[in-house]
Amino acid sequence: MTAPTPVVVTGANGWIGARVAAALHERGHAVTGVSRDPSAAAAAHPEWTWVGTDDALDEAVVAAGAVVNLAGRNVFEQRWTPEYVEVMRRSRVDVTRRVVRALAGRGAPGVLVSASGFTVCGDAGDAELPDDAPASRELVLGDVYADWEEAALAAPPAVRVAVARIGVVLGPDHGAFDFFRRPFVEGRGAVLGSGAQWVPWVHVDDVVGLLVACLEDDRYSGVVHVAAPGPVRHRDLAVRLARSAGTSCDAVEPADAVRARLGPAAEMIVTSQRMVPRRALELGYRFRHPELAATVAELAGPTR
Repeated sequence: MTAPTPVVVTGANGWIGARVAAALHERGHAVTGVSRDPSAAAAAHPEWTWVGTDDALDEAVVAAGAVVNLAGRNVFEQRWTPEYVEVMRRSRVDVTRRVVRALAGRGAPGVLVSASGFTVCGDAGDAELPDDAPASRELVLGDVYADWEEAALAAPPAVRVAVARIGVVLGPDHGAFDFFRRPFVEGRGAVLGSGAQWVPWVHVDDVVGLLVACLEDDRYSGVVHVAAPGPVRHRDLAVRLARSAGTSCDAVEPADAVRARLGPAAEMIVTSQRMVPRRALELGYRFRHPELAATVAELAGPTR
C-alpha cells in the first residue's frame, strides 16, 4: 500500500491521533476521524471527515479498508480505580473488535495498524525486549494492552495487522516529557524508584513516522516496537532533565512512595522495559530523534 487511499483513524482528536491524521492528510490520504463526539472534533479539525463509534464507523471502515486504531481513554485522565481500568479496557477493546468485524465483512484485503503500549511486556528488568517479546498480563495496564492486542490480531488473514507497541512518548505540550521535567523546573525533581529501570522513550515525531510506515509499507506486520533505538535507565533520563532545567538530580523517591502517590499508574514509571525497535531498523526506518540528549535539549529549548 503506497498510493494515497482512504484511511480511518480512531482517536484522531487525541494528541498523537491528530498528528497521525495530519501526516496522512499531508501525504494525500483521505482521512476519516473517529470520535465519541464527532461534531466537536469536526469543529477542531474541519479538514477531515468525522464519524462516531456507531454504524457510521462500520461504513467508513468498509469503504476505506485501512485503519490506524488509536482509540482509548487517556491513561492520565484520572486515578486508576478498578472501574476506570475497565473503562480504559472497553474503550480500546470494543472499538477494535468493531473495526475487525467491519474489515472481515469487506471480503477483501485490508490493513489495520493498532496501538498498544510498553507495559504489555511486563516488568522485564534488564532483559532486552525484541519485537517478538510475548505479551504479559503481569501489570494492570499491561493486561489491558494484552486484550487490545488480542482483539487486533483476531483479524482475518486477508487483513495485514501491525501492532504498534508504543513507548514513553516525549513531545511538546503533552505526553511524558512535561510530567518528568516539570518537577525539576519547580525544584522538587527526583529519581523515581530505583533509577535502574529501563525507559523505552520515543519522540512523538517518530511515533507518527512509524505509524505511517506501518500503514503504507506492506512489510510491516505483527508486533512492531515504537521506541527509540537507545533505551535509557530512568536515572539517566532524570539527569538529562535536571540539567535541562538548570538543577541537580540528588533526591530519590523510592518506588513504594511513588506507588503511594500515583496508585497503580506508578507501574508506568517504576517498572523496566528495555524495548529495542529491531523490526523498524531492519526495514530501514530512520529515526528523526535517535538520541536522548538531543531530544531533551530540543524539547526543553530556551523558550520552554
